Amino acid sequence: MKELSQCFHVTPMTIRRDLDVLESKGLLTRVHGGVTSLNLPKALREEEREAVHQSQKAAIGEASLSFVEDGQTIFIDAGTTTVELAKRLIHRRDLTVVTNSVKVLSILADAPGISLIGIGGVVYGGAWSFVGSLAEAAIRRFHSNQAFLGITSLSLTRGLTEINYFEAEIKSQIIKQSQRVVLLADSSKFEKVSPISVAPLFDINVIISDDLLDEQLAEAYQGSGPELIIAQTMKKLTNSEQANLPENYGTS
Repeated sequence: MKELSQCFHVTPMTIRRDLDVLESKGLLTRVHGGVTSLNLPKALREEEREAVHQSQKAAIGEASLSFVEDGQTIFIDAGTTTVELAKRLIHRRDLTVVTNSVKVLSILADAPGISLIGIGGVVYGGAWSFVGSLAEAAIRRFHSNQAFLGITSLSLTRGLTEINYFEAEIKSQIIKQSQRVVLLADSSKFEKVSPISVAPLFDINVIISDDLLDEQLAEAYQGSGPELIIAQTMKKLTNSEQANLPENYGTS
């Protein structure tokens, strides 16, 4: 308990409360002197996610660019698809970008027309993102015109869900602080459920996906509330992308 408190710069009472929440969700078991995790699905690491669906992610990043307007303050979430948007913002002017992504910070650090704000916090290596109470407190100080969000899973009935509890909390805070939320999700993310709830679908204004999304499923999402935009791609994975797919890719 003491080690967790020191790691996340919070009081032991806060750690106990968070552990109680995680235990109530069935994500860990309290034992004498600490906790033990349950055998839950593990998130793929950043480099594994980068290797798959590259053309789909690039197309989604390109399509999301049209939503960015000069003079705006925007959140950019951590993720391999949101990074594709960041790459296309380098030459934009008069933008304020707030991000929890280490990679987005690296991409936009030298962009002359962008005021770049990194929220800080504990680095979660699985997604190269800042998480924890410091990061959440920083996010609450900003109000954005819109947020560009990535996600592990989404479904019509369960909404947006994540594997990592701390990432889920960051995404929930970003949604609360944004006037409009644009979800960047390739077609492999649809109709899957991960353990941690982030937000219902009606909290999302726009979903941008790719043309590998099943047509009937696309129609169902179009009637669920958010505007659905389909980015045009090659309609299939390249051979190299197929070869790089991890065995457990796409599992929730």
